[in-house]
Amino acid sequence: MAEPGIDRLLSLTDSKYRLTVVTAKRAQQLLRYSFKNTVLDSSELPKMRTIEGDKSDPNPVTWAMQELRTDRLETGEGLIVEDRLNKLLDQLYPREVIETPSGE
Repeated sequence: MAEPGIDRLLSLTDSKYRLTVVTAKRAQQLLRYSFKNTVLDSSELPKMRTIEGDKSDPNPVTWAMQELRTDRLETGEGLIVEDRLNKLLDQLYPREVIETPSGE
């Protein structure tokens, strides 16, 4: 988590452990829904520098930390239960089902 602004992220939680858990859970959600459920605007999307120039960063942990930095995600007590949240997200962002040929 050698990320610029780490002090800002740490101030959002009560410990490094909780920040790690919150970031990991959010990264899982982003991956599960192919980043469609991000709260970031197109101008805020994480970028990485490559030889070819700036490209979108595919790392979900980077995305999760960027989202936390924007203050658009809520953390703490009194949030929706995770199972209920997953059902709601499944409705909002249905995942594509890849069908395999019969006989496999």
